[in-house]
Amino acid sequence: MSDLEQVYCITALKKENRILRKKIESVEREQFQLEEVNQKKEALLRKVIQESQLSQLLLEQKTEELESVLFKIERREEALRLIVEGTASATGENFFRSCTRSLAQVLKVKYGFITEVDETGNKTKIIALWQGNGFAENSEFELLGTPCGEVLKSGFNLFPDSLAKKFPHASTVAILEVESYMGIAIKDKWGNNLGTMGIMDTKPLSEFSQVEESILRIFAARVSGEIERDRTQSALKKSASELELTLKELQNTQTQLLHSEKMSSLGQLVAGIAHEINNPVGFIHSNLAPARDYILDLLELIRLYQEYFPQPPQAVEEHIKIIDLNFVLEDLPKLINSMQVGTERIREIVLSLRNFSRLDEAEIKAVDIHEGIDSTLMILNHRIKGTAISPPIRVIKSYGNLPTIECYSGQLNQVFMNILANAIDELEKNIHNHPEPIINIKTTVINNQENQQNEYVQISISDNGSGMTEEIRSRIFDPFFTTKPVGKGTGMGMSICDRIIRETHQGKLYCNSQLGKGTEFMIEIPIKIAID
Repeated sequence: MSDLEQVYCITALKKENRILRKKIESVEREQFQLEEVNQKKEALLRKVIQESQLSQLLLEQKTEELESVLFKIERREEALRLIVEGTASATGENFFRSCTRSLAQVLKVKYGFITEVDETGNKTKIIALWQGNGFAENSEFELLGTPCGEVLKSGFNLFPDSLAKKFPHASTVAILEVESYMGIAIKDKWGNNLGTMGIMDTKPLSEFSQVEESILRIFAARVSGEIERDRTQSALKKSASELELTLKELQNTQTQLLHSEKMSSLGQLVAGIAHEINNPVGFIHSNLAPARDYILDLLELIRLYQEYFPQPPQAVEEHIKIIDLNFVLEDLPKLINSMQVGTERIREIVLSLRNFSRLDEAEIKAVDIHEGIDSTLMILNHRIKGTAISPPIRVIKSYGNLPTIECYSGQLNQVFMNILANAIDELEKNIHNHPEPIINIKTTVINNQENQQNEYVQISISDNGSGMTEEIRSRIFDPFFTTKPVGKGTGMGMSICDRIIRETHQGKLYCNSQLGKGTEFMIEIPIKIAID
């Protein structure tokens, strides 16, 4: 090959070499560009993958949050459902017990409790305590040094563990072996503490959150309303009871006033009659003695005339026969004697009436109890001595050696009158079952066990009547209680007697009776009444 050809070949080769290098460079550029595009695509893909992963994570978080919210809602709904189901028809203690059980079940703990503070705010009373398998007995404890005391101060408290170490002097915590506690203060609509409600468990409460607190608040709100309702109802019942008691006391007072007014009027009437009777009877009685002497003198004069003038004129003889002089001479002294006995009897009755009424003794005075009993028996003698259709009542008096008694004798005589009149009523009612009706009256001095410094007088008035049932005996001193027919009794007699003995004379009045075995009323009054 010639040199020219070689040159031409070399030039051609160089040209092809340049073209090939350009192609290689072009391919390299395209490859570089392709790598850049691939890198961008990979970066974009990684970004998309990262964003996708982030979105998935966010979605999972949102899902968990939603599930948590749904779980909380479900737990609250469950709490509300249990409240409604457990307390729909319950009130008072049943309501509180149902709440504590439902609360413990919702929060899955062993103990649920409700307490109510007292008026001082220093003590609280457990009104319901659920302990897993039943309810504990209600008890009372001091708030100082207890978790309930801390709750009342702060409104809400959670002690997740080591409760016994925090409150070493809380006996309930030690007894129940409690490890954890969550409680809330129960308040009324004015913000005053009514008590506490909460849960306790033998294991820690580390996983508890606001959900449990909100559930507890739901229960506490319902319990607050029930405690207020319960207190209001109790206050209303107490007011109603007090009003009823006040009404009864007013009725008793009114009846007593009427009775006292009647007794006062009767006493004035009796005293007036006694005074009016006493004056002419006293005049008659005082003149009977000289009248008897005058009559005896006249009788002696007639005897002398008969002795010294045995043959009187015809007219005198006829008159002697008409008047039956011998009978007159024999009967006239007897007539005078019977008149004296009659006036003595009237004077005794008048004295008994005056002693019974005792209008001049409105104050405490020392009197002879036996005199009052005898005066009452004298007034009731027309019923005691019997009639054509009923035998007399035998009165057996066993009087002890009593000192004079400081008392309101007029009122005490009312008691004797009432008890004795009731005994006579009972014996007359069952006269055919008691051929020999008896009233026993016994008096004695005793030492009262409750007051050793003062001696007491005991008066027992008993009869052998038909007695009474325990139901009647237990109500015998109740106002307006009576076993008598309508119009025969007011039912206030024994109630007034009880008040006279118990309140006025600081004594006691007992009734002992058995059906078929008679009745005994026992009066015990101090010899000296203690004056405040």
